Amino acid sequence: MAKGDNRLKILYVLDIMRQNSKKHSIYDKDRFVSANELVQMLDEKYSLKSDRKSIYSYIETLEEYGCEFEKSKKGCYLLGCPNEFRKDEFETAELKMIADALILSHFYPARKTKQIVSKLEKLLPDNSISLKSDNVFIDKAIKSDNDSVVYSIDSIYQAINEDKQIAFHYYNIEAEFAPLGNRLTTKYRTENGKRKNYLQSPFHLMWKDDSYYLLTFDSDKKDIRTFRVDRMRDVIVQNGADNNIQDIPREGRDFFANIDIVEYANTIFSMFGGETKNISLRVRKCLAKVIADKFGKNVSIYHDKYDEDFFLCSVKVQKSDMFFSWLSGFGTNIQITSPESIRTDYINYLKSLLNGYENLASLENQ
Repeated sequence: MAKGDNRLKILYVLDIMRQNSKKHSIYDKDRFVSANELVQMLDEKYSLKSDRKSIYSYIETLEEYGCEFEKSKKGCYLLGCPNEFRKDEFETAELKMIADALILSHFYPARKTKQIVSKLEKLLPDNSISLKSDNVFIDKAIKSDNDSVVYSIDSIYQAINEDKQIAFHYYNIEAEFAPLGNRLTTKYRTENGKRKNYLQSPFHLMWKDDSYYLLTFDSDKKDIRTFRVDRMRDVIVQNGADNNIQDIPREGRDFFANIDIVEYANTIFSMFGGETKNISLRVRKCLAKVIADKFGKNVSIYHDKYDEDFFLCSVKVQKSDMFFSWLSGFGTNIQITSPESIRTDYINYLKSLLNGYENLASLENQ
C-alpha cells in the first residue's frame, strides 16, 4: 500500500489499533492507544499528518461501522470489528458462567452435562481455553441419574405450545433394604399395583432451590400441582399424534391467568405448597439481605419498638414445615410476631423437633 495516501488514513488507524490492542490481554496496562500515539504512528509508519480531533473522528466512524472499543483517559482499546467477531457470539466469561451453572446443578445428569460442556467449548473465541478440566468435578458432583430429562423438557414445551395435556410417570427416592445390599433407590409411584399415570395440564417451568419444577393444573383437584422435572419419566404429549394417544386440550388457563407466578415463586418454600398467609417477621438488621433474597426488596418494613437492632417486615408465605425449617435456621434472629395462630403453629413445630430428639434419646437408653 502506498504511503502518504490520506484516503487510507482511517484504515491505517484500524491497523494500528489491531496491532496494539491485544484482544485477550484485558489486564495489560499498556493495551490502550492514545490519540497522540496514533498521530505519531501515522506519521512514522505511513508519512501521514493528522491531529487528535481527526483521530477521535476516525474512532467514531469505526464505531459506526461496527467496531467496538473500550475507552479510558489513557486512550482506546480495540475489542473487535465486523468479520472478526459477531455481537451475538458468547464471550469466554459468559460461556464459563453457563458451564459452571450447569456443572453445579444437581438437576442435570452428569453424562448430559459433559455433552453440553463439550458443545459450549466449541463456541469459545479462544481455542487455547478449555472447559473440560471441570469433568473431574462433574464426576464427583451430586447429579441426577435421569438421562431422559432433556426429552421430558422438550415434550413439556411442546405441550405448552400446542395447548395440550401431558401424561407421565413419577418417582421418588426411597430406602430399600434387600439381601443384595441396602441402598437408596428409585421407586415409581403406583396405583392398583401399576405405575401411576399422571395426566396434567402444564403451564410453567420454574427453577427453584437448584431444581427444575413444572407447575400444572390438576383437573381433579382444581388446583396447582408441582412436579420435579428430573423425577418425571415417559412424558407423552396428549396431541392425538397416533392411535394410542388421546387428544386432550389443557385445562386451567383462566386459573393460571389470575396467578402472579413471580409472587407464587417468592412465597413458596422448596416447592412444598401450603396455605398462603400474610405474616409479620421481626428480623435482626444484619439479616436484611436474607429477607431480600427470599422475598424481594419490595417488602414493607417498620421500626421495631423494642430493639433498634431489629426491624419488622410484612411478607406473604405459604405456611408449611419447610417454611418453619427455614425460619428455625436463624434462631431468634428472625421471629414471627403475627398472626398469633402462625406463631403458635411454629412453636408447636419446634416442640415436635425437641420431642423427636427426646424420644430418640430414650430409645438409645433402653
